[in-house]
Amino acid sequence: MYTPVSKIPDLELFTHGSGKYEIRNLEGPIVIPCWSGFQSRQDVDSFLPEIEPSDGHASINIGGDMVSEDPQVQYFHLNAYNYLMEHQVRIQENILQTLLSEYGNLQELYGFTDEEAAALLPEVKNVEDLKKLIGLSGVYLLNVSKDDIGYVGYEFGCTWDDERGLGIMTHMDRVIEIGDGSTAFLTWIADRDLNPDDDSYDTVLKAIEEQAAMLPAKKPWWKFW
Repeated sequence: MYTPVSKIPDLELFTHGSGKYEIRNLEGPIVIPCWSGFQSRQDVDSFLPEIEPSDGHASINIGGDMVSEDPQVQYFHLNAYNYLMEHQVRIQENILQTLLSEYGNLQELYGFTDEEAAALLPEVKNVEDLKKLIGLSGVYLLNVSKDDIGYVGYEFGCTWDDERGLGIMTHMDRVIEIGDGSTAFLTWIADRDLNPDDDSYDTVLKAIEEQAAMLPAKKPWWKFW
C-alpha cells in the first residue's frame, strides 16, 4: 500500500541554456514499479537493436512546457504525484487500453511495409504484447489542476517512432489525449480539457495543421489526436 509523501523526492533545479534563452526546470528521477518489464527508455529517441527491460525508472518534470523563472512544487503537483503513485496500476491499465484501442489507427497512419510493420508495429492481441514496443521515459506534472489535482503527462519511447515517441495526457486515472511525445508536456492540452467551452484552442489546432502541412512528408502524428 502506498503511503502519501509530503515532498516529491530527489527533485533538483536544472538550468538549460543561458541569457534570454535560459530555462529553469525542477527535474528528478521517479520509479513507478508497474512499468517495469516494459522497454527501458530513459531517452525517448534511443534506438537499439535490443532494448533491455525497464525496472520502472523514468524522469519527472514539474511544469512541462511552461517556462518559469522560479519553478516551485505546488500542492496540486504533490497531490498528482501521490495519486499517480497510489493508483499507478489503474492509470497504467487505462493508458494501455486506450493505446490498444487506437493501435489499428496508428498502423494505418504510419503505413509501414509488411516487413517494417512486423518489426516496428506488429499485430498485438492484448496489452501484454505492448511491453516489447513501448517504455516509459518521462512523467510531467503540469501547472494545470482540476479538483486540486494536477494534470499528468506520460512520455514513452516506442519502436515505431524513435524521434517523436508517444505521449499521453491524463487527469487522475482518465486519459485525455494520445499523440506524439509532446502530448505529455503541452500545457494547452490540459487547459483545453479544463476549459472545454473555450474555442481559442481551435486556433491552436489550426496552427498545428498549417505547420504540419509545411513540414517534409512524415507520418502526421497530430492526426492521431
